[in-house]
Amino acid sequence: MNRGLTRLHLHTLPRERWANGLGWTRPVAQAADAHQGLLWRVSLAEITEAAPFSCFEGMDRTAVLVHGGPVVLQGPDQRWCLNQPGDEARFAGEWALSNARPEHEAMLWNVMVRRGAAQAQVRCVADQDWTAPGEGIGLVWVLAGCFELAGAGQAPLRVGDGLWLPPGEVGVVLRPASSDARLLVTTVQPQA
Repeated sequence: MNRGLTRLHLHTLPRERWANGLGWTRPVAQAADAHQGLLWRVSLAEITEAAPFSCFEGMDRTAVLVHGGPVVLQGPDQRWCLNQPGDEARFAGEWALSNARPEHEAMLWNVMVRRGAAQAQVRCVADQDWTAPGEGIGLVWVLAGCFELAGAGQAPLRVGDGLWLPPGEVGVVLRPASSDARLLVTTVQPQA
């Protein structure tokens, strides 16, 4: 067990403007290179007003409601209603999308990967143990309840907490510590 993991807390993540300057986001993790630029990125986007989404050419995106809302995303031919934490929308970064003003301030888990450079899998885990797969970069975020890091003797992960696990991290097990425990799991796999 490597324990190269990093604990994440919403309020310690830096806050910066969206690429289009019309909203705020908190970067969680990312990778870039000199040739292709941004390869992948995970962030927490604050949704408080109606606004167009930033366009990212060549990127595939997944947006998952973390809290608040509901959030309605709309484009010329697409529409998603994210009503509860865990609801998601998948779309191409080139699409011209906008969000309506949410009823309650909301936050989206925003995953972007450059086509041909990385792939991402995003899923929710409810009321069961989650074990790090050991492949790819792992990012987890607590949507509801709390989880204990098995055998670590650390404070539980609660809503607004997460973990960043580097590639090859094995033996990490998160156990639900409440009956309403829900975890958002993202695995990013860079491609050769």
